[in-house]
Amino acid sequence: MRIIMISVVLSAVIAGSGSVAMADELTNLGSELKGEMGSMASEAKGEMKGEQDQIKESLKSKKEQMRGDIKAKREQMRSEMKGKRDALKAERKEMKKTAKAKRSKAKKQAEEAVESLEPSAY
Repeated sequence: MRIIMISVVLSAVIAGSGSVAMADELTNLGSELKGEMGSMASEAKGEMKGEQDQIKESLKSKKEQMRGDIKAKREQMRSEMKGKRDALKAERKEMKKTAKAKRSKAKKQAEEAVESLEPSAY
């Protein structure tokens, strides 16, 4: 009976020490996996951050380009409107000048007509 008990105790000790070693290995494996997962997550996070920054910069440059385009278009429209306004002013000035010349000519003709209708003193 002693031999059986010694063998049982011995097998229990061997099995126990094996399970402790196995548990220790599993713990080490778990720690390694956790460390690898953490480093992979950090890399992925860094890559995503880089992509976000790149997208943000791209959108910012597009926004500034659009603002520049809008500003240029607005300037062009102002320039065109100024040209049209100046052309209209010149046309109106020319019309006033023509109207004044016609009035002057009509007045002169009226005066000549009045003088021709008046009896001559000679």
